[in-house]
Amino acid sequence: MTGAALQGLWYLAGLSREVNPGAMVRRILFGEPVVLGRTGAGAPFALRDVCPHRAAPLSAGRVSGEAVTCPYHAWSFSAADGRCLSVPALPSDDARDPSTIRVARYALAEANGLLWIWYGAGEPLFAAPDIGLPPSFRPKTATVVETSGPFDEAVVGLVDPAHTPVVHKQWWWREGRPRADKTKAFAPTALGFKMTAHAPSSNSLIYKAIGGAPVTEIEFRLPALRLEHISTATRRVLALTAMTPGEAGTTRIVHLNYWDFALFDALLPFAQGMADSFLKQDGDILRLQNENLSRTRHRALYLGDADEPAKWYFALNKAWSEKGEAEFVNPLAPATLRWRT
Repeated sequence: MTGAALQGLWYLAGLSREVNPGAMVRRILFGEPVVLGRTGAGAPFALRDVCPHRAAPLSAGRVSGEAVTCPYHAWSFSAADGRCLSVPALPSDDARDPSTIRVARYALAEANGLLWIWYGAGEPLFAAPDIGLPPSFRPKTATVVETSGPFDEAVVGLVDPAHTPVVHKQWWWREGRPRADKTKAFAPTALGFKMTAHAPSSNSLIYKAIGGAPVTEIEFRLPALRLEHISTATRRVLALTAMTPGEAGTTRIVHLNYWDFALFDALLPFAQGMADSFLKQDGDILRLQNENLSRTRHRALYLGDADEPAKWYFALNKAWSEKGEAEFVNPLAPATLRWRT
């Protein structure tokens, strides 16, 4: 696997609804072929999508109960741990034990309609991300964009407030509305930092549509997860964006919206279109940026408080990369930032 992604962390592999019982989906994650699937009983699994025999993709084969069968020579592997269960071409009296052969397995966790994959050696050292919603919540909208460029540059976009009024121009967002000075308080968290609870921007129609007196809290967590919780006395919304390295030089961006009130349900097609438009703009600007980054060495020039979260991300990244076997110590301190959007 490539060195672009931090190891020993959970990444978003996909959505629960993308993988049906008895089915498999091929995905390139961290530069490697991975097959996501479900057994006949519905248990999710993730294996390296390369048969150790002749490198055929297991995802092109079939799921039989708790096993995955290769499409080339019908070698069969346990979905649970990757052990080879059978090699049909061996004579019936052959004494060799197929279970000594394995295909690499990835730990997978499922919650709130999401499939999380552990990137790192051995078993997970801690639980998959808790996104702060009851178990019954599932995404109402889901948008996926594949973009090009360095993974770190894509992640910086998650924490960059200054690009929002420039890149995202929609009548329902902030189009044509004047900029205003913002002052926001930030606090470190276990794996990142958060903009503490505050009243959201008054120049966005989205927040007004929620009604009441909404309060929002925005959190960034390593490796590449942004959670924006918006709540009133009776309503709850979560906008979740997660990024995962794909092919070398590409990033898979997934944006999801959760909510718990009927008004937005009635507007679901409209809300999906809004989310698609919003994320497409992020993908487009990253591809444009990469037109230069792929051709020239460039060191970012960070200026002002709006760029501080980007520097925080790199400080967190460095601290995680250098911690070795020790407990992670967040290097950040509480701060108050000012910018204009």
